[in-house]
Amino acid sequence: MCGGDKDTFRWAFRILDLDFGVSPRWMSALGFRNQFEGNRFCGHSVLQYDLDTPEGFSRPPPLFVHSNLLKHLGAGGLGKGSLFTDIRRMSDDYSSSPSLNYAHSWVYMGQARGMCLDLDWHDTVPEELRERERPETIPVSEEEGHVFEGFEDSWFDEGGRIGGW
Repeated sequence: MCGGDKDTFRWAFRILDLDFGVSPRWMSALGFRNQFEGNRFCGHSVLQYDLDTPEGFSRPPPLFVHSNLLKHLGAGGLGKGSLFTDIRRMSDDYSSSPSLNYAHSWVYMGQARGMCLDLDWHDTVPEELRERERPETIPVSEEEGHVFEGFEDSWFDEGGRIGGW
């Protein structure tokens, strides 16, 4: 009856008679580029976005970092400055975009890293859509509003760990 953690919140809000809404932006992956695989993106966390666009922003910024694969990573060579470096998302990541019907997220085993999340097109994506939109990987420093400034330091300072529990 429940489709995961988001449904858990939806049902809890309904029981508490509170308004429930979903972000207008689709999730992104947060991670790093794996030097053991030619800098292939290795996502370990899911970015979930705000419901609203704050003043000074052009779209809703990241609100939650759901670090669901960090416990499955190999920590060798990873630490402050190398863990939360890149975001992988669709260029048009609004939840209402029909192009998301062709987006494909999956987990793969990264060389020397363990489980990694990636994002790309399904094989069936129409060529005209592929020419107009794309999966993109950007450095966290390019995220609007510099919302990740100091995030990684705080994560480690508060006891964040790579691999294990």
